[in-house]
Amino acid sequence: MNQAIARWYEENSQWVAELSQKLWSHPELAMEEAYACQTVAQWMEEQGFQVRTFPVKEGLQAPNVVQARWGSGKPVIGIIGEYDALADLGQEAVPHPAPIQGPGHGCGHNLMGSGCAAAAAALKAAMEAEQLPGTVVYLACPAEETLEGKGYMDAQGLFDELDVALAWHPLGGEPMVVEFSFMATNNYTFEFFGKTAQAGAIPWEGRSALDAAELMNIGVQYLREHVKDGVRMHYGYLSAPSAANIVPGYAALNYYVRAHTSQDSLDALARIQDIALGAAKMTGTRVEWKKVSSTGESKVNHTLNRLLYASYEQVPPIQYTEEEKRFAHVLYEEVTGQAPQVPDGALLPVKLTAPTGQVVPGAGSSDLTYVMHRVPTAWIFGYGNVLGMPGHHWAQTATAGMSIGQRGALYAGKILAQCGYNLLKNPQQIQACWEEFRRQK
Repeated sequence: MNQAIARWYEENSQWVAELSQKLWSHPELAMEEAYACQTVAQWMEEQGFQVRTFPVKEGLQAPNVVQARWGSGKPVIGIIGEYDALADLGQEAVPHPAPIQGPGHGCGHNLMGSGCAAAAAALKAAMEAEQLPGTVVYLACPAEETLEGKGYMDAQGLFDELDVALAWHPLGGEPMVVEFSFMATNNYTFEFFGKTAQAGAIPWEGRSALDAAELMNIGVQYLREHVKDGVRMHYGYLSAPSAANIVPGYAALNYYVRAHTSQDSLDALARIQDIALGAAKMTGTRVEWKKVSSTGESKVNHTLNRLLYASYEQVPPIQYTEEEKRFAHVLYEEVTGQAPQVPDGALLPVKLTAPTGQVVPGAGSSDLTYVMHRVPTAWIFGYGNVLGMPGHHWAQTATAGMSIGQRGALYAGKILAQCGYNLLKNPQQIQACWEEFRRQK
């Protein structure tokens, strides 16, 4: 491991953990990350970066993007972080349910916001120590959970200058260099407009938007039999009436339509839109839909994946305490209802699985695919959670708020920093990444 990177972490790990804790203690939903933006920006300024903050789209009341850069010229190493939280996943940092009202970091993005920032700062230290030419850019991105943030950033050209991009995400599974393909996703809102009426006296005067929304959902249930394997359709109510004695004139839904290819996602979306039109026709209402976000499938760069794994092999293994292993044991029993079938230490995996060079279908989605289609991109999944624990769950909030999560953020950051250093020392490797990138569809 590069000695300047190692020294930086010896001197600054406490401050990285504190940054992570600040973000965890002040969770913010997608597009509302004002505190996280300000806190991360201040931290990066203290590390000597030139920092710019701004709202990712028009209409926001406060900045929620951080662009921090140091150095000059080529190559430009991009490191990607996130910091939005999830609704209703507030939880104390304990291994049993202890809800805190409001959002929580049930996907561990507070760890990404801090750990990836640390990677950029440690890489800067190595560049200074050896007077390496090049630029490191840290981008703290909002609204990953709604798959919006990086789409707006991409439209503004914020990834265009990067030569490569490196990222990390916590995971309750065996750590890996990501080589599965995320699902293409269309995120849409559907609004139904009817006519309000008094339900007891003159219901015939009303046109129920709620009836239309429910008929749409029923129609989609029947559609599930007739879509391609792997298509996923999820929905939730954005607006529904609370009073039963009123024929409601307005209702709104949010739909995610996922598939292994963009075309399959669009095909399913078109059929859902036809169902929405039919529901409106049946109820005498009107429907409007609007795209919130749209992401493609992954573009895996095997060359960069191998370089990232080689960098991992240069970093000393992560070490967990007995207290952390006990925490993991109790959490596993609480969530699964059974004792773990492996030793407590195995609940906190250390070894990173080597890439195979084969792309396999994945089940989730991420707006990091915007970056993957712009520049060669590689990222690590793993660390910061307990083996077998689901994401988007109070268990992730719990570990993200204590030393297991913080230790994972520090370790993943070391790997990213080491990879950035290796690329700067051997810029011909970046060219090899681009050669593969250009060969792909």
